[in-house]
Amino acid sequence: MFNFLNEIKQNLKNPQGLDLNGFNIINLSGQLLYVEGHLGLVMLSKELISFKVKKAVIMVEGRDMILSELSDNTIKITGQIKKVEQI
Repeated sequence: MFNFLNEIKQNLKNPQGLDLNGFNIINLSGQLLYVEGHLGLVMLSKELISFKVKKAVIMVEGRDMILSELSDNTIKITGQIKKVEQI
């Protein structure tokens, strides 16, 4: 099966040797956030969702957000996504 993110990583020239295997986040028009590689939830509400990733925590702020688990390490967040921050 074709995997868009893996295809990008394979074709990306990475002279700095960056670790591109930790996690992936795609924000689609501020209405849907697709996340691969999460390591567990920290906070869950309609206005704030935070979760652990490799070496960091991701905070998502918005309104009327709903989290759906797609697999053990993949989630989907829908709603009005206003801010995504890595801390």
